[in-house]
Order: sequence, then structure tokens, then C-alpha cells
Amino acid sequence: MSAPIIEWNQQYEVGIRFMDGQHQQMFVLVNRVLEGVHQGKDLEDLVAVLRDLVRLTEHHFHAEETRMAELGADADEHRSEHRDLIESLRCFTDRLDADKAGKCSVFLRDWLLRHIESTDRPFAAFLREHGVS
Repeated sequence: MSAPIIEWNQQYEVGIRFMDGQHQQMFVLVNRVLEGVHQGKDLEDLVAVLRDLVRLTEHHFHAEETRMAELGADADEHRSEHRDLIESLRCFTDRLDADKAGKCSVFLRDWLLRHIESTDRPFAAFLREHGVS
């Protein structure tokens, strides 16, 4: 199972520098997983990339949640989505096999694109309303 490689472009920009920069880094790591699965890379290599992605994602979520707290935003739903994703990513890194690597790559691609559009884009609009760029 392989998934198309996703390329960063303006359609994914939310207009907040720190978020766009972190999203671009996430695209790089997701693409490394997608390419690794497609090329049949060693599972240990894929797990190492997934762990890097978990660390980056945790950092990204922490930055978002910090901004939410600073601005007094209601972040419960956003925070819950963050926890669910981190838990899913950790499941993949703990029990990865060839079949799960393919499923993981599709899950990551779909989650990242959906997260940017449905969660981060509205949050970015909120940040801009509060003078964050």
C-alpha cells in the first residue's frame, strides 16, 4: 500500500508563521514515512522517523496550546484532538509491522491535511484576530 507524497503549497498555509513552519516540517517527516513505506524501508528506520514526528507534533501542539492559554481561548476540544493523535502515533511506533506501516502512512497524510483545514485554519483566524501573525 502506498500513498501519494504530499507537497507543501499555499493551500496549506494558515497565515501564522510558527504554525506554517511547523506544518512544513511535519510534511517533511510524513513524506519520509510515505516514501519509506513505498520503498520498503526497514521498519526500524520508519519507527525512528515516526518518533521524530511524535516529538515535533508534541512541540507543535504545546505551542498551539500555549497560545490558546495566553489568549484565554477555550481549547478543550483542540487539546483532546491533540491527545488522541499523539496516542495514535505512539501506538504505531510501539507495534509497527509492514502492514501497519502502510496504514500509518495513509493515516498520517489524511490526519495532517484534515487537521490543518478543520482545526488549525480556524485557530489561525482566531490568532490573527488577536494580533498574532
